[in-house]
Amino acid sequence: MTALDRLRQNDRVSLIRVSVPADACPVCHSLQGAYPKDAVPALPPDGCSCPFGRTRAFYEPVLTEIYP
Repeated sequence: MTALDRLRQNDRVSLIRVSVPADACPVCHSLQGAYPKDAVPALPPDGCSCPFGRTRAFYEPVLTEIYP
């Protein structure tokens, strides 16, 4: 199970944010934002040209509640 799968299955996660650092490539920057669980783009994206051959973008949860 991937990290993205775990975020999708978590009931406290309302959206999944693609976060992108300043030194990421333009393709990764175009994905920055929050998405519904069923519409999250795959990482790494096609055309990624980030340094070291790896995407610098990553997933973060947007939570509906922080503590139960």
